[in-house]
Amino acid sequence: RTSTRSHDHEYGLHAADEVAARLAKVGVPLRVTVYAVEKNPNAVVTLRNLVEMEGWTNLTIVSSDMRVWDAPEKADIMVSELLGSFGDNELSPECLDGAQMYLKEGGVSIPVSYTSYLAPLAAPKLWNEVRNNKFEGLKAFETAYVVKLHNVVQL
Repeated sequence: RTSTRSHDHEYGLHAADEVAARLAKVGVPLRVTVYAVEKNPNAVVTLRNLVEMEGWTNLTIVSSDMRVWDAPEKADIMVSELLGSFGDNELSPECLDGAQMYLKEGGVSIPVSYTSYLAPLAAPKLWNEVRNNKFEGLKAFETAYVVKLHNVVQL
């Protein structure tokens, strides 16, 4: 699965192209085929435009949920960015478990594993913004926030 951030795709594809080019220089041809399976229709449009702009020929954009996609071949390597901001986002465990059928025997899934953890912290600015939220009242304190933390202290 791909992310909606185009630079993530570029790094992966440029790296694959670089490996193929280096191997070709020493006489080892390498065919690299990349399937980008994306469920988000807006991301699919962005990816298709990126493929056209960059002239990539080894990338197939698949507009589908990876849990129901019928892969035309098994993969040597499967890379996923399903983790999101917490390891159970986007049904990551369920999707990655089900996607193992797309791997050849001995294939590699990246990441191999991941660990989510919580750590208490002090964030005075966030605390004050939540505390002063007159519209939400106590609900503001029970809401999960995904933020880019600045000026925090991990306790």
